[in-house]
Order: sequence, then structure tokens, then C-alpha cells
Amino acid sequence: MPVNRLQRLIALTVLPFILLNCCGLSLADENDARLEKRIAELEAENVALRKVIANIQSAVQSVPDSTASDSTKSNHLRIVILPGEWGASELVDIRKVCESAAATLMNHLPTEGFAPIMVQHDNSGPITLYKRGQGNEYIVQLDTSDRAWAQLAFQFAHEFCHVICNYRDAKNQQLWFEETLCECASLYALKQMAVQWKTNAPYANWKSYSTSLRDYATDRISTHAGRKDSIAQFYRDNQKELYKTGTNRALNTYLAIKLLPLFEATPTAWQALRYINLGSAEENISFQAYLKGWHDRAPKKHHAFIRQIANEFDLKLMDRNGR
Repeated sequence: MPVNRLQRLIALTVLPFILLNCCGLSLADENDARLEKRIAELEAENVALRKVIANIQSAVQSVPDSTASDSTKSNHLRIVILPGEWGASELVDIRKVCESAAATLMNHLPTEGFAPIMVQHDNSGPITLYKRGQGNEYIVQLDTSDRAWAQLAFQFAHEFCHVICNYRDAKNQQLWFEETLCECASLYALKQMAVQWKTNAPYANWKSYSTSLRDYATDRISTHAGRKDSIAQFYRDNQKELYKTGTNRALNTYLAIKLLPLFEATPTAWQALRYINLGSAEENISFQAYLKGWHDRAPKKHHAFIRQIANEFDLKLMDRNGR
């Protein structure tokens, strides 16, 4: 075989191995670079996560143990009361009242779990912030002090109901209905607590507070004692104002009073609120569409109750079969 032919044969045989090894090395280098980049990214994420955890631990450590509820004893709900301008109210006692108010609703939400609730004092009024805490906890601000337990229970039950209703920061002309439900939840909680505390208050010497709980609800209901409008008529007369502002307390309270007997007759319906405010923005354009979306998302066992509410407003809801 001529030398030049042998050289060409060797070249053709060896060259692919050389190219393969070179490419493999290049590919390995590229993969190593990607891996190093990803490791760096993960390390940065880890540092950020450690900071979040450290901030949460610092916040929790600054609160006495007695102000944080045991979630296993409060039906999957952990409530932490932060120090603030609570006056004569002790943090542990505030927690007891909040737990009692929440339990009147949680008793009908047996399978539900919620993120912890951080309760702060704020003089600007009760509110549940849209912004969640660093540990994804809900932040509830209350404006009450000096052992005003009925007022505290009323405010906390209202704000906890917003959590149940999947409150969200979105343009919604039907916000008035959520506010009405939360006013209704407050009245419901007070009346239930008034009965429970007669024999089973958080402390034995608190049983006498059952009267103030009952009176707080009664006084709020009595402010509308002279009105006889049906829910449907009241809604038609005040629809423009309801759509304009969802927090007109006079309007919210009247409708809440009218809806309260429905929830008292069917307390399991509180669970139906877990399916509200989960639809698209288009659903908020009309109240009928809002109710329809709620109805269609809720389990079948709640359909009759939601249709009952719709009927009170003189609105008809078709089911998926057009009936």
C-alpha cells in the first residue's frame, strides 16, 4: 500500500475520534458552566430564603408563647397576637376571644386549613391587608382595646370572614356582597358566643360577658328595626350606591341582618363561602353573574343555599343543565 494512501486511511480513522473528543470536551465545558451558574442561582435563593426564615423567627420570638394559639386545638387555625396599643387587654386574652369568634365559623369548615393569622393593633380601623406576611400569613389589624371583648369578637369575625371568602385585590363591583357576608358573620359569631359563654367561656369568670356579647349584636340589629324592605326591594333601591362603594356599613348591615336567619337555619352554608371570589374579572360585572359563578364552583350540596340567596334578591340562577 503506498505511504500516502496509508496516511490518508489513518487520518480518516483517527480524525473522528479526535473530533468527538474535542466536541465532548467542549460540551462538557458548556454543561459545567451551566451547572455552575445554576448552583450560584440556588445559593442566592438559599441566602434569600434564610433571611425570610430569620425574619419570621425573630417576629415569633418577640411574641410571648401564650399569645400564639395551638393550631391543633383551634381547628387548623393559628392566631398570633402582636404587642401593641391594646390598653388593659392582655395578649393571651385577646387570642382567646379571637379563637372563640373564629370557632363559631370554623366548626362548619371541618376540612379547611388556613395560613396563620397575625393580629396587630391599628387605630385606623379594622382591616385584613391584601399584602401577606413574609411567611404567607394573613395580617389582620383591629381597632379595639381595654377588654372590649364584644367589639373585639365582632371585628375579628368580620375580618376572618374575608379570609374565608378568598378576599383579593381586584376591581369588583360586587365587593358589597362580601362585606355584607362578613357583617353577617360578625352578628352570627356574637350570637353563638353569647350562648356558648354562658356555660363554656374561655375562663370561668368570663361567663358574665355572654350578656355583653348578646347585647352588642342586639344593638346593631335594632338600628334597622323600623325597616321592612325585602332584600330584593332594598337591593333595587340601593344598587347604585352598593356598586359605588362596597363598604357602606348602613347598607351592608341591613342586608346582613336580613341574611342572618338563612345562615342560622343552615350553618353548614358558611363552608360555601370558600368558593366565592375565585372567578374571572368578567364575573364581577353583574351580581347575577357573580352569584352564578359562585354557584357553579361550589359543591352540589351548597347549590340549594346559593340559589336561595339569589331568590332573596329576586335573581334566578340556571344550573349547568339550564334548569
